[in-house]
Amino acid sequence: MDSISIKVYAKVNIYLDIDGVREDGYHLLDMRNVSVDVFDIICAKKSKISRVIMDGNAVDGSNTAVKALKILEENFGISMRVEIKKGIPFSAGLGGSSADASGVFYCAHKLYGIDFDKLKKLAVKVGCDVPYMMSGGNASVKGVGEIVAPEKFKELTLAICQSAVGASTKEIYAKYDEIGGYVNKGENYNALEKAAVALAPKILTAKEQLLNHTDRVFMTGSGSAFVGIFDDLSLAVKCIESIGDSQFKAVVKTVDKGVKIIAE
Repeated sequence: MDSISIKVYAKVNIYLDIDGVREDGYHLLDMRNVSVDVFDIICAKKSKISRVIMDGNAVDGSNTAVKALKILEENFGISMRVEIKKGIPFSAGLGGSSADASGVFYCAHKLYGIDFDKLKKLAVKVGCDVPYMMSGGNASVKGVGEIVAPEKFKELTLAICQSAVGASTKEIYAKYDEIGGYVNKGENYNALEKAAVALAPKILTAKEQLLNHTDRVFMTGSGSAFVGIFDDLSLAVKCIESIGDSQFKAVVKTVDKGVKIIAE
């Protein structure tokens, strides 16, 4: 097999807490993640030179897919040409950047037969969500993202809204170190929400709009999207239809995997 095409699904943090900080400055996480049916499409093929094309444009070394390819070259001496069609919004807390890196590692596994667990150990070097997103589904994730424990799949109907672009993840973690998170922790707690809102108050518009339709609303990742849980699909659709112009809005369902093969 010389080429493969896959869907890489977005993720939502149903729960996100911080258990401490390692000596190297990395935060220790305690998360419950689910995959949802918003996705990027990644087409990869064996090549003598590694290259990433995203939505028709070449990307530079700051891109997570390029970083993943560099790790593959350094550790296994392999190269791939990767084309990405984006569907997951950036800067939303939905794993938009991590999806591309996880897709590259997954394609390397399928095209070159590299051990999947070995790749997951390397994937955490790109980002804390990358190892999880290679397998996806419903899972608890701990440490700096390297400890992934699958849990029983549960179908959920979610409404997602991103009203504004927030601060960078780096800035949000720094702000969290300064002010901490909210005191009361619920089932859908996100330790980073207080810091994200302090840096970019406009992201709260999404939360306010969702709260008009459900009381189960929370931020995903480091933001800036908020998520509402619904028991009825029609109510979720009504909610999203009532929201005006936004950076991103959608009704989604959870899916039981992080990657789906389209063609090989």
